[in-house]
Amino acid sequence: MLSSADQEFDDIAGQVLNATWKFYPDRASKEGLHDYDGGMTDISPTSIAGRVREVETQLVLLHGLDESLLSENRKFDRRILMPALREEKFRLTELETYQRWPMEALEHLDVSNYILRDYAPRGERVEALTVALSKVPGYLEALQTALDPAVGAPVIEASIEAYEGMRSFYDTDLSMHVSGLVEGTTFSRFDEARAAACRTLESFVAHLRTMLETSPSDFAIGATNFRWMLEHGEMVDLSIDRLESIGEQDLHRNLIHLRKLAADISPEGDVVSLLQETKKNHPAASMLTAETRGTLDDIRQFVLENDLVTIPSNVACIVKETPVFMRWAFAAVDLPGTYETTADEAYYYVTPVEASWTEAQKDEWLSSFNYPLLKNVSVHEAYPGHYVHHLHSKNASSKLRLVFGAYSFWDGWAHYTQEMMIEQGFGGNDQRVQAMQLMEALLRNCRFLCAIRMHTQGMTLEEAKRFFMEQAYLEPLTAEREALRGTYDPMYLNYTLGKLQIMKLREDYKARVGESFSLKDFHDKLLSFGAPPIPLVREAMLGPLAGPPL
Repeated sequence: MLSSADQEFDDIAGQVLNATWKFYPDRASKEGLHDYDGGMTDISPTSIAGRVREVETQLVLLHGLDESLLSENRKFDRRILMPALREEKFRLTELETYQRWPMEALEHLDVSNYILRDYAPRGERVEALTVALSKVPGYLEALQTALDPAVGAPVIEASIEAYEGMRSFYDTDLSMHVSGLVEGTTFSRFDEARAAACRTLESFVAHLRTMLETSPSDFAIGATNFRWMLEHGEMVDLSIDRLESIGEQDLHRNLIHLRKLAADISPEGDVVSLLQETKKNHPAASMLTAETRGTLDDIRQFVLENDLVTIPSNVACIVKETPVFMRWAFAAVDLPGTYETTADEAYYYVTPVEASWTEAQKDEWLSSFNYPLLKNVSVHEAYPGHYVHHLHSKNASSKLRLVFGAYSFWDGWAHYTQEMMIEQGFGGNDQRVQAMQLMEALLRNCRFLCAIRMHTQGMTLEEAKRFFMEQAYLEPLTAEREALRGTYDPMYLNYTLGKLQIMKLREDYKARVGESFSLKDFHDKLLSFGAPPIPLVREAMLGPLAGPPL
């Protein structure tokens, strides 16, 4: 039987969740709460002001609880909820998400969840989709009114491309897909709402282009805001100088290791030559999906044979070609929402070549699937990365630990598994697998350092681009896009931040438990918490004297 304190916490937590879904109904729908289908977040000033007051009230209620009377699980969940609510308030007020961050506002326009998963009869899903599309004009009108003329030019440039992409998705892919699902008046109503949404998107993009003519070059959020996001989003309270030093050390560690590998295995002895040689060995276009499926089977078997982590289900991650409207990435996992109970499949998408491409273009695309890199990406996305994390998270003691999960845990775990697998012998005698793991690590190292320097030290977009080219060996266009992402995603340092926290936690936990340490037990215990900020997990596993996370 619950204590009165635990019951009071559960009541407040229930209020927090219900209020969250009510304000963000599109997020609720994506999480599998289909009573919210057709909804779209209201970002009018009145609505946002109401949400801020609501969050403030919830924080007062949570603060008023006597933590000493709560069970350990409720105490842990309270420590998740409070910084999560503070972060949301910070984003809505200080960062002004809907005034200064149009790239974040884009998420509410993504309606692909209605067509990706067969969670309900097709007619019912299309009806809900139509309702959602009918709200797009009002949403964009509110966003256009709210946007601050001082939004940085790089962020506006990225937003123009992204919103044009959304318009293209509505105009072509969405129309084509739904035409195969329904007909008659159901399709006519959908098509009318879709067309109106397209017209509004066109108008909104035109507005962004006008803004670009006078928008300033500065996009940085500043050191104070940067540290605030880390402290409340990830519960990491370290100085900028300390963070930068940690990032530099890890970058140099990986660079030295990669250059040594290149000297050992490449005839020319340099990294660029090693990359060029490695890219030549990839699946044929006709075998891409089949060979990826085989790669996943092999990786899964390696995890099981080496007893690295429990895989809680025999249901495999389904490998299939990426839907046309999602072909902006060459490979990615698509997981069901936290509350999804019907269409709960997990897909591992691989993007095929296009029939219209030249042979040279096809070969260039397939080089991204070179076998050593494909193995590393598959580790990250599926086994034992995101997909295994998802399987464990289904058994977490509280949904709060998933709904309010930390960026650094979700992506930090997946990134950590790539190096951990190499440590455990994955790849065997093929040193190129390790080389590609290091390339992936260097990319994340550069994100880590460029995020800090662009937002707190005045690093320019061009300087960040050169840094990615020189330190992560990226081609100019890829380096430019990575640098651009940093302007509107200042927390993309979280891949490396999370990985390094997990690595330190592993070593400290190993020292604590001594000879009884088991890597599998460590991983299972870590994943049992869901995805909360890692410092909270650290304290739960090591006690109140756990020490700093890095």
